[in-house]
Amino acid sequence: MNRFEEEVKRSGLSKAAIAEKIGVSKSTITRYSDGSIGPNAASIAKLSLLFGCSTDYLLGLTEERYPAVPMMRESDVYYQADENIKSMLKLTDEELQSLSRKQIEEIYAFIEFQIEKSKKAAE
Repeated sequence: MNRFEEEVKRSGLSKAAIAEKIGVSKSTITRYSDGSIGPNAASIAKLSLLFGCSTDYLLGLTEERYPAVPMMRESDVYYQADENIKSMLKLTDEELQSLSRKQIEEIYAFIEFQIEKSKKAAE
């Protein structure tokens, strides 16, 4: 059983509930579970906050599950993601609040795209 599946069981949440909380489809969660795809960076961050474990643990890079943080509510997951964007882009509170959830997700997707582009250029 992979770490993701272990954390799903530990959380007691349904796959549909997890999907809703991190903003992906239920079929995406099913594919994470069976290992056919892996979560993107934004989803890994949200899942680790939701499950209360480190991203390194979720990715199988460490045996240590914590930092010991409680499972977070959906609003807390989005708050942390929003704070990351605010800090990265040096936004004011007003500027951040003017962005929709979709726009914030697009910012993360763009960052991931640029990282992959840089990796390919370095090869």
